[in-house]
Amino acid sequence: MHFALLVAAILLTACEKAEQPRVYSVSKSATTATVATAPAPMPASPGLVAQTSGIGQPTFPKPPSNWIAQDPGAMRKGSWKVNVDGATAELAVTAFPGDVGGRMANINRWRSQLGLPPADAEMYDAIALVNVGESRGEMIRIQSTDGARSTLAVTVQKNGVSWFLKLTGETKAIDATTKDLTAFLANTQLP
Repeated sequence: MHFALLVAAILLTACEKAEQPRVYSVSKSATTATVATAPAPMPASPGLVAQTSGIGQPTFPKPPSNWIAQDPGAMRKGSWKVNVDGATAELAVTAFPGDVGGRMANINRWRSQLGLPPADAEMYDAIALVNVGESRGEMIRIQSTDGARSTLAVTVQKNGVSWFLKLTGETKAIDATTKDLTAFLANTQLP
């Protein structure tokens, strides 16, 4: 008898009306949002990290209030985000042993980062001299074809080390930051 009641209960609950599938309508005019993400930076090779870790740390002056210090990570000696009226740029300070390919290789790497073709030796005319503490550096400014993005890079050779102080971002931020950057560099001491 108990078995018959159990079977009847199972059959009664199994025979309940099944929930109907839900149907949603989407108009043809609806658009799909896409989210663009920057590619993840490639991790530094352990050998290169080991080579650069032996290079001393610069002494930096107090940065302007609109420069926000960032974690420099394994390869950088300093890193700041710059915000000027909503336009942004990033200052990265790196150091590598040797000449790291030479002047034109570096200029062409920076040009390619802005979507520009390689340059020839005429780019040397665009190089200005700038003080980085007690050292003398070369400053070059490169701008994307559409004028929206720029790089202002300073290179210094000191004691067999190539120093790069590179401000990259929206041209508006770079234009507004150039004077502050020059003062910051003049008071930066490289080891």
